[in-house]
Amino acid sequence: MKAVLFDLGHTLIDYYDDWKGPEERVVDRIFELVSKSSPTLDRKEFTSYLSGSLSQAREKKIAQMVEVPLVDLMGACLERYGAHDEDNLRESLELFYGVLLEDRKLVSGAVEVLHGIKERGLSIGLISDVAWGLPSEYPMRDIQHFGLDRFFDDYVFSTDVGLRKPHPKVFKIALSNLGVSASEAMYVGNSLAHDIKGAKGVGIRAVLKRSKYCPSAEVEADHVITSLSEIETLIE
Repeated sequence: MKAVLFDLGHTLIDYYDDWKGPEERVVDRIFELVSKSSPTLDRKEFTSYLSGSLSQAREKKIAQMVEVPLVDLMGACLERYGAHDEDNLRESLELFYGVLLEDRKLVSGAVEVLHGIKERGLSIGLISDVAWGLPSEYPMRDIQHFGLDRFFDDYVFSTDVGLRKPHPKVFKIALSNLGVSASEAMYVGNSLAHDIKGAKGVGIRAVLKRSKYCPSAEVEADHVITSLSEIETLIE
């Protein structure tokens, strides 16, 4: 084995378990932002529009395995309500990121296992779908906040490549960037439908990290772990 690749959310960093509550809160906060430019804005109509846009984007991501950049979605929203400028666009992205910070913590053992892998001389990569299609600078903030950036040799974010897991090209890009073959790599993630299906689809040994957010799917992992420390026993 030459490389170990990881998912981010619920694998190395835990966030909320259900997106509905945070999304409702951020829609309310963006309404307050937009209403500064449009004082007569109807809250119900705005909420219906933005919530609907987010829902449609989510469906497209799942069906087509493509990313829908939040920059584009919010640009269209702000334009619709006469509030489009660079400051408002940036603030809207910060509001989305802000709800992620309400419940963000490092998964137990993350630093130790990454350190151990690096000590073995293996490469470490990351493949992450970014929440709401935020620019990759936002998950990088989290990675740097917890000091994980010193361990990684490469990052593949959905908003940088325009695709989402389990699209095979996402995993192939990561392998190419690290200069390893599928048989020389292992991938660790918490989602059967996205992480495990995607990794196994290109021949990477797939490890399921059980978490609170672990929906079922018709695919089996090569290994199942409950603690990141168990990865050490799987490295050949």
